[in-house]
Formats: sequence, structure tokens, C-alpha cells
Amino acid sequence: MCALVWALVCAITPCVAHGPGNLLVSGGFEDGDGGWDGSQPGVGIRWETVCGGEHSEIYCLDSAFRHSGLFSQRMTCHGYHYRWIEGGGYCFSVDGAGEKRHPAPTELGLQAIAQTTAPGLIRPGARYRASVWVRIRGLTDAWEWFRLGIYWLDSQGQFVSETREPETDRPNFGSHGWKQVFAEGDAPPEAAFAKVYLHHHFVHGTVWFDDASLAEIPAVQEKRAPE
Repeated sequence: MCALVWALVCAITPCVAHGPGNLLVSGGFEDGDGGWDGSQPGVGIRWETVCGGEHSEIYCLDSAFRHSGLFSQRMTCHGYHYRWIEGGGYCFSVDGAGEKRHPAPTELGLQAIAQTTAPGLIRPGARYRASVWVRIRGLTDAWEWFRLGIYWLDSQGQFVSETREPETDRPNFGSHGWKQVFAEGDAPPEAAFAKVYLHHHFVHGTVWFDDASLAEIPAVQEKRAPE
């Protein structure tokens, strides 16, 4: 249903990839679904799910609640979603050795999507700010959370380090309307790509993301005193 609604709307409304200065494509989720390879219904185009596979029970482009434009990315959970896959699924994990994709007997419905920047956009040493608007409803336990972050990747796509939004800035649980959260940090010397992820971990409720952005912060020029 999500893909059908989008197709009908975009047939009469131009869909814009990204705004000026935004290094993410379809940060506003206006360009349709299918994920990064077209096989993930309900996931914004150019985004990928953390654990791969199809999870239409979790992901949907939502026209009822959005911060701007026509759609937001909705993720819903009513208990941990998992299912047995005949040929096995996969997930990825990140540790000190880097990002690893590994086979798994189930495809876990971890409610997270991520997008990696195109080549040539990240400058080592430059400062970047990721942001997203988020809305939550019905997160009932204090441990349930969502997170905005940046994985810095080297030229081979290997994990270098991570930047997260401050823990104190995160609305923890319950329900609230649209709020903007940020993650800001310097690209490490090895960085060639930035992978922005929208991640939440809960067993109840719904979260909406919209207007995700990654932009370089211009360096502040020091003013010289008149001679």
C-alpha cells in the first residue's frame, strides 16, 4: 500500500532528491520506496535496512504524519520481529575491527536504516552535522530509544569511527511531536565516506523520521584586527 500511495502522488507531483547542501539523497523520503536496491518495500529509496531483507511489517512511507513534504519514514514495532529464513539472512555489526556483514538463520527486524554518501563528498578534517526530525508514539519502557549517528568509513568502506547525537539530547520514551536532533563531528583523516543511520531499539510503539540531512559546516574565519 505504501508504494502504491507514493506512485499515485509522484505521478502528479515532482519528487526532489535533496536540498541544497544536503549530502543525503531522499532525506525527506519524497522519492519513493524500495530501499537501496528496490527489494525493500516501505523503505525510502537510497536507504538500506540494517539487517537486510524485506520487512514491510515494520517500514512504511507515511503520508499521514510528516514534518514537511508528502511523506515521512515510519517504523513500527509490536514485539521483536524475527522470522526464520530457509536460506539464511544476514545482519551487520560494527566493532573495533570495522563493519561486518554476517549470515544469520533469521532476519532480525532491527528498526534501522542507513545511507552512505556518494564518493568524493567527504573531506577528512572537515566538520559535519547530521540532523533529522523525529516523532514517537507509544514507547512505553525507559530503555527504549532511538539514535541518530554517523559511521565514518575509509576508501574501502571499512568502519573507522562513529559520531552520535549527545545522549542528553535524546527524548527517551513515551510520545512526543516532531523534534529535531543533531550529531556533529569531524571527519577523521581516514574518512572517505559518511554513513548516516536512523536507529531505534524498542518493542512497542512507532517512530517517524523526516527531513534527514548531512552537511559540511563551514570553517569559522578569524577576523584580523585593523593594522
